[in-house]
Amino acid sequence: MYQKHWNLKKLPFENTPDTEFFFESENHEEAFSRLSYVVDEKKACAVITGAYGTGKTLILKTLERQFRKKGYVFSFVQNPRLDDLGLLKIILHNFTGYNVPKQKEDVLMGIERFLRDTMQDGKHVVVAIDEAQLINDENVFEELRLLLNFQTETRFLLTLILSGQPELREKLDSNKQFSQRVTLSYHLKPLDFGETGKYVAHRLEVAGFAGNIFDGQAMELLYERSGGIPRWINNIANMSMLAAFSRGVQTITEALVTEGVESSR
Repeated sequence: MYQKHWNLKKLPFENTPDTEFFFESENHEEAFSRLSYVVDEKKACAVITGAYGTGKTLILKTLERQFRKKGYVFSFVQNPRLDDLGLLKIILHNFTGYNVPKQKEDVLMGIERFLRDTMQDGKHVVVAIDEAQLINDENVFEELRLLLNFQTETRFLLTLILSGQPELREKLDSNKQFSQRVTLSYHLKPLDFGETGKYVAHRLEVAGFAGNIFDGQAMELLYERSGGIPRWINNIANMSMLAAFSRGVQTITEALVTEGVESSR
């Protein structure tokens, strides 16, 4: 609605995992670097945690985009609230793109065959599970652990990445057999005030606007009310821009951010 008002080529504050908008804060860059290491070195398992809206999914999607270019094969699971067989079926379906067997042993054989065929092609397989804190069945964690047994004498045939809210770490800590397979973990923190300003400017620049449309007081309030969490920054900034558009003004003030806060609740 307000794109033409600022002559934007796309909306800057949509809460979708658009990798073009990936912002490399110190935390996000470190998280991406660590996950890249695990994938590149074909390690067993990595875990990334963070509060809701801190940007975990966007990191995973950016990782997937970069490594697909290098020939890596991804199975991205976005809703893991399944039983163990259901999750295995989703993983295999994401690899093959067609109907999967009904019996667990056939699904496991299909996964192993795919992993070995992919290795023979000189490629590596990555399974990324988002919202992994939703896994409540211990059998699911056990099946994921057993997937890591697919390996040669020199390397794993599969790298597993789990992403979720902080309670995921608690679940893994209580599952010693699984936690022992985790190569590294990282906790993603919210942006600080300086990073919030750079984040807003970055997204505006990607959308086609050179500069910042939020004045100083507006940025302070935006940071205060969002807590530096990207999802809330996006929500408030989007509604603030809509309020500015409706009044026909270009610069967003503290009053407009206040209105944006109220509208984004």
